This record gives sequence, structure tokens and C-alpha cells, in this order.
Amino acid sequence: GDVAQVWDMEYVFAGHKVVLPMHSFARLKDLHFDPPNAVVHVGGVLTVEITVCSQMPVPVHVDQIAVNVHFSIEKNNYRKTAEWLTKHKTSNGIITFPAEASLFPASQNSLPALELSEMLERSPSDNSLNTTGIICRNVHMLLRRQESGSSLETPSGLALEDGAHVLRCNSVTLQPGANKIAFRTQAKEPGTYTLRQLRASVGPVWFVLAHIHPIVQYDVYSQEPQLHVEPLADSLLAGIPQKVKFTVTTGHYTVKNGDSLQLSNVEAMLILCQGENRAVVYSNSREECSTALLRIQSSDKVTSIGLPTTPAYHVIEFELEVLSLPSAPTAGGDTSILGTPEPHRKQKDTQRTDHCMVTTDHKVSIDCPWSIYSTVIALTFSVPFRTTHSLLSAGTRKYVRVCVQNLSELDFELSDSHLEDMGHATDLRLAPLNTQSQQLIHSKQSVFFVWELTWTREPPPPLHCQFSVGFSPASEERLTVSLKPYTYEFQVENFFVCNGKQSLILSVHSFQTLYNVRAQILPASGAEYCRTGSLCSLEVSITRLADLLDVDKDEALVESEEYFSTKLMYEVVDNSSNWAVCGKSCGVISMPVAAQATHRVHMEVMPLFAGYLPLPDAHAAMAWSDFLCIHSTDSWIENDSLSVDKHLDDQLDCSSVRSRGSTHSASSSEHKGLPMPRLQALPTGQVFNSSTGMQILVIPSQDDHVLEVSVT
Repeated sequence: GDVAQVWDMEYVFAGHKVVLPMHSFARLKDLHFDPPNAVVHVGGVLTVEITVCSQMPVPVHVDQIAVNVHFSIEKNNYRKTAEWLTKHKTSNGIITFPAEASLFPASQNSLPALELSEMLERSPSDNSLNTTGIICRNVHMLLRRQESGSSLETPSGLALEDGAHVLRCNSVTLQPGANKIAFRTQAKEPGTYTLRQLRASVGPVWFVLAHIHPIVQYDVYSQEPQLHVEPLADSLLAGIPQKVKFTVTTGHYTVKNGDSLQLSNVEAMLILCQGENRAVVYSNSREECSTALLRIQSSDKVTSIGLPTTPAYHVIEFELEVLSLPSAPTAGGDTSILGTPEPHRKQKDTQRTDHCMVTTDHKVSIDCPWSIYSTVIALTFSVPFRTTHSLLSAGTRKYVRVCVQNLSELDFELSDSHLEDMGHATDLRLAPLNTQSQQLIHSKQSVFFVWELTWTREPPPPLHCQFSVGFSPASEERLTVSLKPYTYEFQVENFFVCNGKQSLILSVHSFQTLYNVRAQILPASGAEYCRTGSLCSLEVSITRLADLLDVDKDEALVESEEYFSTKLMYEVVDNSSNWAVCGKSCGVISMPVAAQATHRVHMEVMPLFAGYLPLPDAHAAMAWSDFLCIHSTDSWIENDSLSVDKHLDDQLDCSSVRSRGSTHSASSSEHKGLPMPRLQALPTGQVFNSSTGMQILVIPSQDDHVLEVSVT
């Protein structure tokens, strides 16, 4: 037996390997990646540190510890960009392995585990310990000769894998217990690398962990250069300087001296190049490497931004200030219409609500040195203001009011408000009523500007205005760049709706007051005050304030021997439900077209509550006997099926008692054969209601109520 064992040992030293399971020698405890996400770019360095627990009682010198790595390129590897890999990897980079003695069950043909025993040699004289050691009691089972070959038997499942990708660490001494071993590799080819097998060699003996479980992988990627532009704020505001951040990810491209970004200039957006602009260069792990001064040159069409020299797989970041012109969309006579977009930029108002800012998109084309194609980016600017206008009347006097609403989160300082007549009419004058040259407008608040409108020629000329006001952020110091004023154009014109389509009649521009409507309530005869539940007299007077004008020459005008007349429809409604309108609440009258011509209508109303009650609303509209226009669905006119009597002051009987929510339908037989007029609301400014806002005192009725109480 001893001779055979010596022969076997000589055979081993002749160059043959003995493969033994790893768990009889050491145990793999954990593994740690650096970087922790186990993702590196081509050319990057990856460190794999493993913790091996030696089960030997004494230090053991290991010739080599190696990890066999399997390389693969997946079919969908194009999806695995740096961003994708970072999101789908663990963040700590530590993988812990189970603590079982054997991770895989031994097969029937595999060799048994080592039977190790402690060996102690003591001195015969004093019984002191001379030497210690470990002996293997079943070495004859491990080193037995194969029956049909000259080489030693290799246990099934412990075959050594060969491959081109192997991580090695030579000449390592394993101390009893935990030992940390670091492997360092430089990635050369993009793909996925899987750690398959761990082995340690001690002379001709190889201890092998056939399969590393759970699966351990690291990824190597190759990235294309990228340019990303984003605003630093949540939204960019037009009219004030805004900072935009440029991020250049070099990828596999090396930025050389002289490389630059070529930005095409946009007419309505300026790139501000005042002061020093610096770029910061970061490594792939976000460590700051260097800073450099940007070289910016601007011409009429192109702005050139010189980039600092940067190695591959680094990041360049810098900031620039941009300024978008703050003009608002043009508005017509109806202030709810936002206007037509200007041709050089795109205006959009998606939600069309009072709280939604109008946005402007600017598209900038950027030429990068690493590509022959241009990169197009879109910057969206929000106009911080919403502007509306209205025409106000006080009798025959006219006023133009402009409301500026701040929709942004910033406070602004408004200055130098101005309203200019774009028609440059010599007989038209705009007198400002705002005395303050500067005004502070807070976030989500409004500021009003008023001008009195006077003219020396009848009828007044058409009004085409441009409103402008300077503005700057209230919280900032004096800006180094001069800001353009905020402008808003509008027209005071008449809009008619014909055949269901909106059209602008340019020949009608009159905003002169033509009619004065006045309502008056008188108590019942013999009473000093109106009382609840008692009928009161309501008189509505409609007075013509001007003679025949060009605006009156339409199909509703009727010529007689004495004067011209037109058809007007009146209506009395109470939307506050304070009054019950009794009798004829609406009708059509024939109104003489002559100055100071007055038509009076009488009816009865009943107050429903006590206190100071506002008067019912009295309206006037044009009534045309022939079909000219149809009213829109959102018109205030409730019923367009009205009849005209032959008498001058006859009115249509709309209802006997009418209040808010009541309805009425006229009898078809009552108006059989008579023409059916169409209604058209008079344009803004042509009717003045002098009783708007007036109130009348109503006292409670004197009815006594008796309450009977029974006490037992």
C-alpha cells in the first residue's frame, strides 16, 4: 500500500492535476462590486472583491485564485444603455452566498469528502508538544488510479472550465477565517459578463466551486455622445432672463480642442452672452474633474459655444441665459378670443382657461461636432400675464380698461404703461387715468389701467390700440440687460354672426352710445315705501341719444313721413329672484331714430323680500323683421319667436307673472300670419343702462300672524 501511494504521488508531480471540491478547503462568503451597480463603460475599470473563509487551521499559500467569466452579447443588447443599466442594477453592489457546506449534492461517481484529523507529536521525555499537523485518513480513496486510463480520476461535476475571460490573483496566503481577495479588470468589449466558476490551486491540487450561485453578472456598455438641454426652473417665463442647463455626455467621443456647439439663432429668442460662463467637467462617477471658461461667439444667424477638451465617458455641464420676447397674442373685439398666432412662432392655449398661461415654443437647431446631423430642441416659454380689455360707458362718456393678470408665481414691478392708437387718428384722444408710474403686481393678482376716450368728429373713428407696459421681477436687483415691454394689441369693433359663421364687418366700428335704458320703481298709490307682497309700478324708459348715423342704416330701419324708426326689443328679467315681474315683461317697440326720442313701458312688479333690493335688469336689443342674422347659442336672448303689432307702443305679452326660472310660450294662433323678427344684441358701448346698481328700500308687510299656544 505504501509503495502504491508513493507511485501515485510521483505521478501527480509529473504534471497532472487533482481536482477537489471547494467546500472541503474554503467557502465563498460574499462578493462586492466597485462601482456598486456593476456597470462600466468600455475602457473603464471594474473591481471584484470576494470574501473567502478558509477552513484550514493554519495559513495556506495558494498559488492562484481565479474566477472563470462567461461573456455574452444579447440580441436586445442595444436596449442596454447606461441609463437603462443603472436603473436595473442593485445599488449596494454586495452579493451574499448561502452558508451550506456543499452547495450542490455530490453525484454517485464523485469522491467522498476529505476525512481530516488533527495530528500532535509530543516529546517522549517531558510530553511537551513538538509538532502539529493534519492528516487525511481517506487519501487512498481520493488518489486512486482510474481503471481505463493513466491519469487520475476527476470527480464528476468538477470539470475545469476554459475560457478567454478569467480573473486571476496570484500568490495569495489564506489565513484561517475570512480573507478578502480583489480582482481588477479593464472592460474592453460591451456585453454581459457572468461569473461562473471559482478555483484555487495549491500545487497540483485544484479546489473548485463548480457553479457560483446566485448568478453574479456585470455589464459593459458603449455609449453614444448625447446633448441634453433643460430649464433650471419648472417653467420658463417669457420676457425675463431664464437659465437653461446644457449637459454634454461625451460617451466614446473625445472632445478635442476647437470643438464647439453651433446654435441657430431664433428671431423671438435671444441667447445672452454677458459676463463669464464656465463649464464644469465631471467624470463618469460624477466626480468634478475641472472647470473651464466657455468661448461664446455670436453672429446674426449662429451662436458658437466652444467646448473644453474632455476625455471619453465624461460629462460637460454649463448654463446659459435666454430671453424670449413677451408679446401677447392679438385680441379682437371679443376679449375671450386669444388671437391668431404670429408667423415666426407657435402660440398655443390648450385648456383655454383663465388660469392657464399662453405658451410659446421656440425650436433651436444645434450642430454637434460628433454628428453630421443637427439636434433640434424645443424650449417652451409661458407668458406670465393674461390681458383682457373692455369698453366702459358712463352716459355718453367712454373709457377703455385694460386688465393685466399675473398668472405666474413671481411678483413683478410694472412701469410706463402706455396705450397707443395704431390708426393715428387726429380727432381721437386717449387720456390716462392712472397716476402712478410704477405699480407692484403680486402673484395671482390683477392690475387695471383705464383711459378716457374722447373724439371731435362724429361718428368716432375705429379704435385699434396697442397696450404696452414695462415689467421686471420685483425680488431681483437691477438687471444687466434691458427688457422689452409687454405688448397687447386689440380692436374695439362690432362682431356679427351670420349664417352660423363668425365674420368681421369692418365698416361698422361705432362705439358711440345710442340708447339710454333706465328703470324706476314707484310704490303703490298712497304708500311711501314698497312692501313685500304688494304690487309696485315699474317704468322702463328707452331714450335715443343721437340722430341718424351710418350704423343705423340696416334692414331694420323704416322710413316714414316724419322720421326714421327702427325695431327694438326690450326685456325685464330678475336673475336674483327678488322680484316677481307681472304683466308684459318683454316686447317689441318701434323706436324713432331721433335725438332725445323716448319710449316708456309700464308694468307691475312684486317684491318678494324686504331690504334694499337691486332693481330688475332691463335689456334692449335690435329686432329685424327680415332674416338677417341668427343669434348664437350663448346669447342672452331667451326667445326669438316674437310678434310685432301694428301699433307704435304695442308690446308682446311674454308672461303674466315672470321671475327667475319661469318660462313662456306664445300662442301660435295669436300671431298667425305676422312676420317673425330676428333679434341681435346691440354692440358693447351703444347701450347704457343708467339704473345699473341702483337699489330701492322694501319694508315688510303689516300682516299680523297669531300663534295659538295651548297650556295644560
